[in-house]
Amino acid sequence: MATNDILLRIGKVVRKHREAMKLTQEAFADAHGINRAHYGAIERGKQNLTLLNLVRIATGLNMPLSTILSKAEKLDLVKAMSEPDNPPSRGRPLGRKSQWR
Repeated sequence: MATNDILLRIGKVVRKHREAMKLTQEAFADAHGINRAHYGAIERGKQNLTLLNLVRIATGLNMPLSTILSKAEKLDLVKAMSEPDNPPSRGRPLGRKSQWR
């Protein structure tokens, strides 16, 4: 998994839950001691998070840090399931004699 991919997914989870709380980025960032521009970049997946900021965000969303990470991981699973089946090749295809009967 690429680093920026996990950042994008965490940002999506955070944004969804902040919006559900009817808070602006500015209000949320100010209330939880996070620089406004930095917080906006976090939601867009453009900024690496420190553990401290991730804990502040989780606290502000009233959700365990593990839940944020789990939801971000599930976004990856949903994405993978929606993509066409093109598994990576692992050698030559099975011949007729080699297939299960």
